[in-house]
Amino acid sequence: MEKIWVLAADNGRARLFETTKRTVLENEIQSLVNPAARQSVNEIVEDRPGRSPHPSDGEKRVAYTPTSDPKKHEIQQFARSLAETLNNGARDNKFQKLYILAPPSFLGMLRSELSNATQKKIAGEIDKNLAQLKMEEVRKHLPEYM
Repeated sequence: MEKIWVLAADNGRARLFETTKRTVLENEIQSLVNPAARQSVNEIVEDRPGRSPHPSDGEKRVAYTPTSDPKKHEIQQFARSLAETLNNGARDNKFQKLYILAPPSFLGMLRSELSNATQKKIAGEIDKNLAQLKMEEVRKHLPEYM
């Protein structure tokens, strides 16, 4: 019996469904929340930026500016942890087909973290934010016969 996994995810939430039936989602096997997606950058970065040890322009000292966006970094970490779940499932042959439903920017982050084995099992991708929908509503966005 062929197992199908469906991941509905966005920056702040991910839901993983599993089914053996091609016309209905049977159950939600995992639900994850990324609290950093709802936090401001100031809440994520608790420390103030450091100061330059060498004065530039006389006695002025300037604050270091971060080289990367802390919020984006947290979202990438969330995508990486989801990809790890999917990669482990593909490696352990827990599913034969995978459908991913996510907004375009998050879908790109997720795709970059997926292993070749996982990518080969992707049966479809939908670039929409459907993570908040009920299981029955998520199913309506998938192909009629998965």
